Amino acid sequence: MKTKIVLSVLSAAVIFLSGCVKDDVYVDDTTPGSDIALVINEVASNNGDPNPDWLEIYNPGDAEVDISGFGVYDKPAAIYTIPAGTKIAAKGYYVIVCDVALAGTDPTKYAAFGLSSGGESAFLVDTKSAIIDQVDFPALPLGVSYARIPDGGDVFANANPTKGAANSNTNEPPILIADTIKGVNDNSSFDYTVTASDAGGIRDVKIYTEAGTDVRITEMAPTGGGIYKYKFPVITAGTTVKYYVVATDETGKKSYFPTTAPTTPLSFTVADGPPQFVSVTPSTLSPSDGRAVDFTVKVSDKSGVKEVKLYYALNDATADTKIAITLTTTDNVTFTGTIPGQPNLTKISYYLRAEDNSGLRTYFPVETVVNGVVTSPFNHDVASTWPFITVAPLPNYAALILNEVCGLQDPDDDWIEIFNSSNAEVDMSNVYLVKDGAATIYTAPAGTIIAANSYFVVTSKVVPPVVGLTAGISNTKNVKLELTSPQKVVFSSFEKTSTNLVGGHPLNGSYARIPNATGEWQIKTAFTKGAANN
Repeated sequence: MKTKIVLSVLSAAVIFLSGCVKDDVYVDDTTPGSDIALVINEVASNNGDPNPDWLEIYNPGDAEVDISGFGVYDKPAAIYTIPAGTKIAAKGYYVIVCDVALAGTDPTKYAAFGLSSGGESAFLVDTKSAIIDQVDFPALPLGVSYARIPDGGDVFANANPTKGAANSNTNEPPILIADTIKGVNDNSSFDYTVTASDAGGIRDVKIYTEAGTDVRITEMAPTGGGIYKYKFPVITAGTTVKYYVVATDETGKKSYFPTTAPTTPLSFTVADGPPQFVSVTPSTLSPSDGRAVDFTVKVSDKSGVKEVKLYYALNDATADTKIAITLTTTDNVTFTGTIPGQPNLTKISYYLRAEDNSGLRTYFPVETVVNGVVTSPFNHDVASTWPFITVAPLPNYAALILNEVCGLQDPDDDWIEIFNSSNAEVDMSNVYLVKDGAATIYTAPAGTIIAANSYFVVTSKVVPPVVGLTAGISNTKNVKLELTSPQKVVFSSFEKTSTNLVGGHPLNGSYARIPNATGEWQIKTAFTKGAANN
């Protein structure tokens, strides 16, 4: 394990916290201590890495210790109780993985809290909740732990992780994690990323590439969190590229990927790839009665595009009745074709297929086939999976405005108000409310109509079969709400951040547009649910 040049003694350290903090820091000065000789020996917060956080308990004594019913936590409310029958051998280690999501799958195996990458405290307590040990650790970079050097000692240092094994202060090479490059074709560039970490700091990460007589050593770009990136350019089919990665720490020690480098690098051969759809642009997604839909499609392929076809089917027709249109081109890059006009309410399902001069084909939307089985949502043999266009003008979604938001009404009820700013009713069928850019918390049922210049309120307190919000809204926390069309196009939004609407709204207050429907979002001390905000 590698340590930093300056070691810190826990009892005298002044720790400065920085970085992304997962939890509020908890400090306990009241719980009586325990005389059990166990220590928290090492902690690791992975700072965004998909691998979970963990802490290590060490038994410095000469006898086995039964730790059944002991606990660890960052805050008492999140205590993890160690299962019955758990023992630590003399000079032995016990590792506890700390991850809320994993604890949801097995709370007996994983602790339901994380260790903040910005630094905080971790506690080990006995069966009577007396503190056995407390560690106050600083902000930790990706791939670096905070460890006692040596095991069970009083001195902590940032170190290369030694999960469940002896800590040491030897100067080790960086930890370098990378994947073998596979599946490269001649139709697109690609990003190659690796992860490098070192307790003493990384000086640089470089990639060596050799393609024929073109030999390069390029410094990979750091993107944060210990991740480094290099963009491979488009490479001609048939080219064999040799490569390896080298990470160097501040003391000059190096690690290689593969470990056989630089003597024996890895290599990949660029394949002739299928054509790539660059863009697909229909002239309209809501044609009127009898209006044709013109498609403009751009396709690229190093070996040349042989043809691009547009297939479509009407209403509930199956794929075997599809109609094919061969698109025309003047430059073998941009292709055009037209689906003839159809009557109102006709559903036009469609997809495209491109074929290059080598006979390789690709589809739009993307179709994925694994061992002869289509695994993607789109399947060109199943018409119900194709994108579609409905002949009829779309409702006037632009008239719908998120107008007022309440995160705390007494009795407890969260609600969102939508205002129709037009002089005509608007069909809201299948309009979505999306929270924080991900979760759909409301879908307007078919037939939902909002009258002209009227308000529509969606609440969390409803009685089925009435449809309401499926998730709450805080009156103080940051939140983003978006009103979208059935095609997921955002046409109105609200967002509270750390710099606006500071402090949030009070009980029975709200966030509201002032002036009504047109103004900026403001905090109101008294809501105006279903009425003008002025």
